Amino acid sequence: MERRRIALDELDLTLGRLRRFPQAEVGHMVASLRSKGQLSAVVAAQQGESLVLVDGFVRVLAARRLGLSELWVEVIEVSTAQMKAQVYLRNRERGLHLVDQCRLVRELVEVEGLTQVEVADLVERHKSWVCRRLALARRVSPSLLGEADLGRLTAGSLSRLAQLPMRNQEEVFAVAQARELGGQDVGLLAELWQRAPDPQARAYVLAQPEQTLACARGEAEQRSDPRLGPAGEEAHRALDALRRTSLRLTRRVQEGLGAMGEEGLALLRRAHEQTDIDTRAALGRLRAAVERAHG
Repeated sequence: MERRRIALDELDLTLGRLRRFPQAEVGHMVASLRSKGQLSAVVAAQQGESLVLVDGFVRVLAARRLGLSELWVEVIEVSTAQMKAQVYLRNRERGLHLVDQCRLVRELVEVEGLTQVEVADLVERHKSWVCRRLALARRVSPSLLGEADLGRLTAGSLSRLAQLPMRNQEEVFAVAQARELGGQDVGLLAELWQRAPDPQARAYVLAQPEQTLACARGEAEQRSDPRLGPAGEEAHRALDALRRTSLRLTRRVQEGLGAMGEEGLALLRRAHEQTDIDTRAALGRLRAAVERAHG
């Protein structure tokens, strides 16, 4: 390992494709370099005749903006796979955006040909961590990766959107962007779209996103269909439970009631009569309420 002054033009920045560089970070680094100078060396890996930058991309971008020609560089000797892993390892304390982690894991698996276990060892994480990020990298729409690079998608929202089919990821995000929804709302809208029971309900989620989100936030338990409202959802659940109970009763009767004495038959008859009265009354009130609401 050695430390020396290197011209910026000699640094290979190809691994920058694995990172996102928010302009705010570059701006802060410009101010720091201008007032304090370079406080720590950037890191580059010797690969043949090339010096491939693995850490310090923001410092290099800031130095170029200031018109600097050289920086202090720490040169390390590592394999290609280890060089890429350094992009993550040297930024663990600061933290890499989820998109960066996904790109790195995919690069190590699909370009370097490593197994997920080998990647986990290389980046010093559990295999499940690698597995989740590889799955996300393969599921998420490329256009959404670009949006995340621009800071328009939080990690949580990206994870939620990635659970939808790619075409629908873009559709839900387009609606959220058009309505200027915040990061958490994007993820919640994606979840509500996914939980909607049929195409009509999903269309409603996209047509009325603000109302859908307001209803969801107003309930302790998120509803399966945002068109119903809290009271309507409760009625819908009760009807569904009644229907399922009716189907179980039908199967039971079809399979036979078995041996039963007079007392048992009398109990069953009374329960039938009372249930018939109560059920008919409840369904009648519901029908009348629906007709009144319909106008």
